[in-house]
Amino acid sequence: MSKPASQEFLDNYQYTRQSVLCYERIFGHTWVSTGGETTTKDFLITMGLVPGQRVLDVGCGTGGSAFYMARHYGVHVHGVDLSTNMINIAQDRHNREDNYVKSKVKLEEGDITKIELPKESYDVIYSRDTILHIPTKEQLFKTFYSWLKPGGTLFITDYCRGDQQHSQEFLAYAEKREYDLRTVKGYGKVIEEAGFTQVEATDLTPTFINILTNELKYFKPQSQAFIKDYSEKDYKEIVEGWETKLVRCRSGDQVWGMFKARK
Repeated sequence: MSKPASQEFLDNYQYTRQSVLCYERIFGHTWVSTGGETTTKDFLITMGLVPGQRVLDVGCGTGGSAFYMARHYGVHVHGVDLSTNMINIAQDRHNREDNYVKSKVKLEEGDITKIELPKESYDVIYSRDTILHIPTKEQLFKTFYSWLKPGGTLFITDYCRGDQQHSQEFLAYAEKREYDLRTVKGYGKVIEEAGFTQVEATDLTPTFINILTNELKYFKPQSQAFIKDYSEKDYKEIVEGWETKLVRCRSGDQVWGMFKARK
């Protein structure tokens, strides 16, 4: 793929308003990333957030991480997402938040590969399972480096691919979704070559498998209520999607990576 997934593709295919709301039923309210609030809490305790810091949340989705960081850590969060549907839902949730959280969270619809932000203006750049949509990772991480303050922190989780020969099913899946998937090692190298130091590139696939299994465990008993609100087709798409992710991960085709680095 030569260019990032377009806004039109995201809004009309993977992230229609209804599909986003369906995803929230398995990830959790305001969450559209692996493990929802649970993984977010676990990751944030490792990041040393301090009240007053400025955080750029790349691919903020429906706002879960941004609202949580603002409420529990007192940081100012600038959330950016390309999907109009995601931002509209996030903005609706933002409007219902208390004044404390409202004052600390700014949401913006935008293409992170094109927007211009002041250099050395963020203490943390944070992104959850988003950069898989962007093939120009080399340039993107150089841009992230320029936006971070000296000593700033980069934290990323993302879908990756195993370092092996891939099945045709996996290749077709990545092409259909317009994903650009790197190996964990290759992804970490991109971050290093952008200038970052103390780069940690960790394969969290066993954790990913456990999370997917638990999400299905708690989602399946809610089938009747979910189907009443949406449809049996929507229910089957989520269950089959999660089960297929498990197959891809267990075969080594798909990998979940975590990346931490400093400027």
